[in-house]
Amino acid sequence: MANTLVAADTPFDPGHWVPQGVDARQLATRMARCADEADAALSQLGQVQMRQWQSPAGRAYRKVVAVHVAELRKARDALREASATVLQQAAKASAAAGAGY
Repeated sequence: MANTLVAADTPFDPGHWVPQGVDARQLATRMARCADEADAALSQLGQVQMRQWQSPAGRAYRKVVAVHVAELRKARDALREASATVLQQAAKASAAAGAGY
């Protein structure tokens, strides 16, 4: 999709800004790949959490890591959900294009 400026008096068409077909599938693939990378990071952070920290600073660090793990899990889950939604949009766009809309 080309970057274009739209005049203020031009009617807004939200469909113009939605990725279509192949673009949407590529976006969904990239989003899924990011979610996979988040899984890898979560695995490494899990190893950090399993270490036995004896010092107060070490225990505090583990608590901070736990907060980051929880947030990263939420982000990963959101990426997976968004990827599925984008794939659905791509399928709809392909169906609409095939139907001549």
